[in-house]
Amino acid sequence: MASEQSTTAILDRLIGFASMSSESNLDIVQWIENYLSQHGVASRRIPDRSGRKASLLATIGPLDRPGVVLSAHTDVVPVAGQDWSSPPFVATMRDGRIVGRGATDMKGFIACALAHVPQFKASATATPIHLALSYDEEVGCLGAPDLVAEVAANPVRPALCIVGEPTGLAVGYAHKGKVARRVVVTGRGGHSALPHRAANAVIAAARIAAALEDMAQQVARHGARHQAFDPPYTTIHVGSLHGGTALNFVPDRATLEFEIRYTPGTDVAAMLRQADATIDAERGRLKAQAPEAAIVVEDMASYPALMTEAASPAVTAVQRLANGGSGATTLSFGTEAGLYAQTGIPTVVCGPGDIARAHKADEWVGMDELAAADAMMRRLAAELGKPAEEWIGR
Repeated sequence: MASEQSTTAILDRLIGFASMSSESNLDIVQWIENYLSQHGVASRRIPDRSGRKASLLATIGPLDRPGVVLSAHTDVVPVAGQDWSSPPFVATMRDGRIVGRGATDMKGFIACALAHVPQFKASATATPIHLALSYDEEVGCLGAPDLVAEVAANPVRPALCIVGEPTGLAVGYAHKGKVARRVVVTGRGGHSALPHRAANAVIAAARIAAALEDMAQQVARHGARHQAFDPPYTTIHVGSLHGGTALNFVPDRATLEFEIRYTPGTDVAAMLRQADATIDAERGRLKAQAPEAAIVVEDMASYPALMTEAASPAVTAVQRLANGGSGATTLSFGTEAGLYAQTGIPTVVCGPGDIARAHKADEWVGMDELAAADAMMRRLAAELGKPAEEWIGR
């Protein structure tokens, strides 16, 4: 039987991989491949175009039955500039906690799942387990689409997906979607004494930023409300605006980044068209000053909202597995769950730890939290001898 100790030992190894999104994740992928192979479980990589990164997919049990996906990402955020009290890529035990980058977001969940592979293998005679581990989630869910497509292309579509982001084992049934874009403005430089001969890129970017803020206020006042979220409406946020080098030089370049976090059911395409219309108008104004001027819009990140009915069989089943039938909630942060849900797989978010600790120095997960997640995995293993429709429902 898998034990809390084996979960802890696996988490120690996983934290030891500095699998930041800016780096290759192939070392952690290879370690997990080897671990699964030792337990007689085959896995396959789904590489990115560069070959430096890969998702990993493994199935335990029959492929011709509806199964359960355990989904997680292997990448973590950077540690540069943070004041850690212990090495971030060394799992450090302290006061009943394991401290290290990724401890709560979300290598703790991966460790729990891997520790129970022997139980899954022994039990999964009627309901298979699909382990689906992605890359580059932290920079916009970039690795998930190919992985999700592979999962959805199984001979039988899974009956349930559990994305193990840290929720304190509450069952997250909904979260907002996100679109993030970068706007690069190129104008014409010149001496500040002769601004009429130039085209100020910072002013153009500032006008776009102001228009986006006007949109945000309009949505906040008059947009659709979804009281399950905080705030209960779609938000538009300008996160950065950079440009210019010296006060006496008309800036010829500026960069603006913005995001839309939208509630389920929002017509985000219409919002983007409105933003594009604003950008088009500013592009025309800038080109009237300097024909060589340009405004280029780049996609940075995008993932859909999640909206699983709170009373659905998927939510009820995971509540039973996780905490005895309570604790369904909406989430303030985004995940890869919406991508699975888009394919028709009933999906929830549920894992050990607290998102409030993620991305910070001295990130940690409690031993008690891992023990509770281990208990969840044992309950899951106990159900795998029955067809999914008997214990999850339809």
